[in-house]
Amino acid sequence: MKSGCPLSFALLCGLLLTSSVGHSQSSAASPLVTPYAQKGRLEIHGVSLSAPTLPRFSRLDATVDLSATFDNPFDPADIALDARVTAPSGKTVTVPGFLYRPFQRELKDGREVLTSAEAPSWRVRFAPAELGEHSLVVHVKDRSGTAQSKSVQFTVTASASPGFARVSRRDPRYFDFDNGHSFFPIGANVCWAYNRGTFDYDEWFGRYAESGCNFGRLWLSPNWTTFALERAGKRADGLGMGQFDLGNAWRIDRVLELATERGLYLKLCIDSYNILRQRDGYPQWDNTPHNAVHGGPLQRPTDFWTDSAMDKFYRDKLRYLVARYGAFTHVFAWEFWNEVDITTGYKTEPARAWHERMARELRALDPWQHLITTSFANTPGDPVIDRLPEMDYMQTHHYGSADLCATIAKANAQKAAFGKPHYIGEIGADAGGPREKDDPKGYQVHDAIWVSTVTGGAGCAQSWWWDNLIHPKNLYPLFPPLAKFIKDIDWPAENFRTNSPRVEWQARPDPLPRQDLFLERGPTSWEKSEFNQPRRVQVTRTGATGQLPLAGLQHGLGGHRDKHNPVTFETDLPWATRFEVIVGDVSGYGGAKLKALLDGAVALEKDFADPDGGDNTRTLKQYAGAYGIEIPAGKHTLVVENMGADWFMASYRFRDAIEAARPPVLAWGLVGSKTALAWARVEGRTWQHVCALKENVPPAPPTVLTLSGLAAGCWQVEVWDTWTGEIRDRQEVAVSASGEAQVKLPQLEHDAAVRWRRQ
Repeated sequence: MKSGCPLSFALLCGLLLTSSVGHSQSSAASPLVTPYAQKGRLEIHGVSLSAPTLPRFSRLDATVDLSATFDNPFDPADIALDARVTAPSGKTVTVPGFLYRPFQRELKDGREVLTSAEAPSWRVRFAPAELGEHSLVVHVKDRSGTAQSKSVQFTVTASASPGFARVSRRDPRYFDFDNGHSFFPIGANVCWAYNRGTFDYDEWFGRYAESGCNFGRLWLSPNWTTFALERAGKRADGLGMGQFDLGNAWRIDRVLELATERGLYLKLCIDSYNILRQRDGYPQWDNTPHNAVHGGPLQRPTDFWTDSAMDKFYRDKLRYLVARYGAFTHVFAWEFWNEVDITTGYKTEPARAWHERMARELRALDPWQHLITTSFANTPGDPVIDRLPEMDYMQTHHYGSADLCATIAKANAQKAAFGKPHYIGEIGADAGGPREKDDPKGYQVHDAIWVSTVTGGAGCAQSWWWDNLIHPKNLYPLFPPLAKFIKDIDWPAENFRTNSPRVEWQARPDPLPRQDLFLERGPTSWEKSEFNQPRRVQVTRTGATGQLPLAGLQHGLGGHRDKHNPVTFETDLPWATRFEVIVGDVSGYGGAKLKALLDGAVALEKDFADPDGGDNTRTLKQYAGAYGIEIPAGKHTLVVENMGADWFMASYRFRDAIEAARPPVLAWGLVGSKTALAWARVEGRTWQHVCALKENVPPAPPTVLTLSGLAAGCWQVEVWDTWTGEIRDRQEVAVSASGEAQVKLPQLEHDAAVRWRRQ
């Protein structure tokens, strides 16, 4: 199962808003006593700046020397330090301050060790957007009263920095920077490291940057991750709710500084579902400081959404995040949650109200107005939360499709109706693991980044398996060809429309060859639906008709008896065919049993037994494969069903069953005003067939790809090798008023990309 994430076909209100929030059984009214507590007369002794002059959008650090009386420096009700910065225009912004402690790192026996000989101190960080002379005044409030510093000045000069990432005003489906330059994220998840800690990022970020990538993602929870801010433990050690791990906070600083050097923009994922999950799928509820067992405010996970004490803790965390990391232009976005919909007891309405409440709080705190998002485990997401105006953009997480490309294209098409940027935030062929032995070339990475780019994504699909596939298999070379292919595209300026290119034979064969009929894994659901009931499909020489698509799950007769969904195939073919059920994962809650009846007689039985009888509920992988029977020519009735206790994943195939009326090539495309993009792949070369089933899928013959919707005029067409980044062919095409253009594609072993440029 993917680390930190369960099977997914695959954390945040002002006081005026808390009146609708329930009351906790534990009280957070009194400040926590922390190891950073101080007693002294309130006084600001001085403010020193990291530089008197700095370039626009770069980071200014102001160190504040003060004495005060407080117990918890992370609680603004106990002590609050803010800076008011006045720009040359007269505009004044308020920036929260934070407690900081410097660390040094070293590797000891392969493990990162942090040490610090300095006491914590107070800092303010600011990234200026205006040129000219600014003034900064620090204000502090503790339980004894208020104080303010003398004004200090600094000057801002011009720079080449593009500023912060925004939703484009020119086309809200894409991203821009403050300077108007477009931004298309290319990269992968890089959520945590292992023993080497930030030393891993020295290597990873170097490799990604050299490969043309510009994007990544960090997790700031659960407690075991490299960058966990909230960790269970003794309050005297600086742990528990209401305090933040200053060592891990320094690690985030370090990695953000490295990302800035390397030109990478990072999405900071504040919390992951694990902290509110009680069983299965990497639960961390028993270990989280939020739990009352560890001194937190929550008796049960669902209290998170309405507990007033929890709201206070969360607002304090948002303040600290903005204070410490908001001035980094390379913080691309705040992501409230990783896969919030699989927290224990998840319900849309309390989660919606919480996202709305905390997003408004974050907006009020953040002077730089970073992008805000959240994510879901289930591929469709939660439309109610996705549609919130407080959510700037959307993501899709997906694992396990028989053909990832079809699912990615579908997800981009569905989310386009929301009118916001959308990209695939996590993608993998198997939620259970990277399958690195099956996929050493990284087809699940390669195909995902290409198809997502040409089907309307605001960024390329982000692979989950950064640490146990991309890095160990050295798959970084997969990214430079895409980075070169889309270089210099101004995405919001193009007014891109998705397009389905037509693919035809260069030389139509006679007679037409036969090809397999694939009925790839369809919708997967454990709820009652039209797919989780008996279905009927007709198969002839021209293809399949009937109740399509078929469900991706065959439900058994145990706990899901009301969803039992046998499939009846009525075949009428002039030739014999071999029929196969392609089985993927099998339920760990008792297994399953495949049965097939051909013309009423049992033709196939296969027991997918659960070795431990369901005691260990881990998904069963050992039964994956193709199970088949021979079907003679003529009319026949085939019934396929699951007679076991629970579910198995299924696709279906009829070998050499249908006439190939078109070439075995699939294509996806985008058409803009000056640029058009397309990607074509051999139809049968899905991850499942090539990597999982180890099938030898033959190449596709030379074809003609026709794109429509182009502006009339002269276009330069380039055919690209997506593995090397080389241009294999250049053509000049005159597009008439019909808006169609054709380009010849060579024989395809796997795929090719095409770029049109209007001259």
